[in-house]
Amino acid sequence: MVARTKKHIGAAIVLLSVLAFLTGEAGALNVHIAGDKLTLQAENVPLRHIMARLSQEGIRARMDPQIDLAVTASFRNLEIQKGLALILKDLDYVLLWESMEAAGGRIPRLAEIQVFRPGQKDRMRLIRARRSLAVARNPEDGSYYVRDEVLIRVKPGTELETLEALLATWGGRVVDSFVSLGIFRVRLPEGSDVQALLKEMREKLGKESAEPNFAYPMPRSPGDIQRPPVDPTLAPGENPVPVAVVDSGLSPEARMDRYVLASLDAMNPDQAISDDEGHGTQMALIAAGLVKPMGAEASSGIHAPIIPIRAFDENGFTSAFHLMQSIEFALRHGARVMSLSWGSETRSEFLGDALEAARLQGLVIVASAGNEPTGQPHYPAAYPSVIGVGALGPDGKPWEKSNSGDFVALYAPGFASMPVGYRGEAGIYAGTSISAAFAANRIASILSTNPKATREEIIKALRDPG
Repeated sequence: MVARTKKHIGAAIVLLSVLAFLTGEAGALNVHIAGDKLTLQAENVPLRHIMARLSQEGIRARMDPQIDLAVTASFRNLEIQKGLALILKDLDYVLLWESMEAAGGRIPRLAEIQVFRPGQKDRMRLIRARRSLAVARNPEDGSYYVRDEVLIRVKPGTELETLEALLATWGGRVVDSFVSLGIFRVRLPEGSDVQALLKEMREKLGKESAEPNFAYPMPRSPGDIQRPPVDPTLAPGENPVPVAVVDSGLSPEARMDRYVLASLDAMNPDQAISDDEGHGTQMALIAAGLVKPMGAEASSGIHAPIIPIRAFDENGFTSAFHLMQSIEFALRHGARVMSLSWGSETRSEFLGDALEAARLQGLVIVASAGNEPTGQPHYPAAYPSVIGVGALGPDGKPWEKSNSGDFVALYAPGFASMPVGYRGEAGIYAGTSISAAFAANRIASILSTNPKATREEIIKALRDPG
């Protein structure tokens, strides 16, 4: 990690004007960092707004909250330290850099910006800007993707200088990496034509080297009927097998602390996990064995510890890369089972590879088949490394709205009385989301007595409980 501090910059490179300590409404703002270059267009914008935007870009931003500076600026591709020196005037700043592994070397990445008055560094506070995804839809195939982002995979032997030169050509900045598969998340300038750039990237780096950072929405869910009770004071049973629940998070009001082995807000890693939707909390209750679906035997499953991961933003979207980070976190904290109660018809080769790598490390992954009976593959349930789960009604027959197809390995109860709501009140809910979470709990029960059970043995046991 390298720190760079402010230095004097001569008037010859002044490319902007700054209005300091002014009041008034903030105007247009465009901030982009590529490598060690900064682009900024701002019209009477408070500095704290610029810092918040950098925080949303994945850069930690620390600043004295008492600083009241309004910025008017216009420049492109200026060295970061020079640009900051120009707009910050009499303020001090520090840049902290990190490096990420890449084929043939390491890629530098700006990790943190600190802004403070001289001698008052102790007054800085972390700017906790809530991060959400800017999602667009491809009109050709209907898939969702994150605007101004791509994922690239670098082949072994690729020269680091070649990669850096190409990133500079595209105005891209590596903001994160999935080291084990050599996948990098690249941020592009605002308004980039992602599809056109992907075509160019594949021509330069190889056919399977780049794809959109696909986005996935939360599932739709039927409504509710009544308020059932739940007892969250029970403790995990003997030989507990951790279940990772990658969803919309976990509400503190669920009072499940004794069940939580570890937790993560993948969208906001510096913040405690929460759940604005309720869906993740519902799935956590089922995966932990605190709520059993209708038609399930009272003795089925166990009380299992969970690893809740909030992978979705407040708009109900996640991305392929955030899912990869969630998988990595789950494995690092000892998960043996992973429950994925969401999906779409969008297939990501990169995400599929990440799930396969997790399976090879011993993770058993289950996912919901979807709540529309299209018969079309629903991902992640349809990946070969994942056990796809359809829903049964309270009568034990396949639910009429459950998806089906060759990718559905088994069916499980899909109706449950929930003590918390999903975008609504508590009550009775239905869907393959419930089926997948319950299957995850059942798998944890199987592994607690037979830790070496194979995928085939697990599926057989779930299909034929007797």
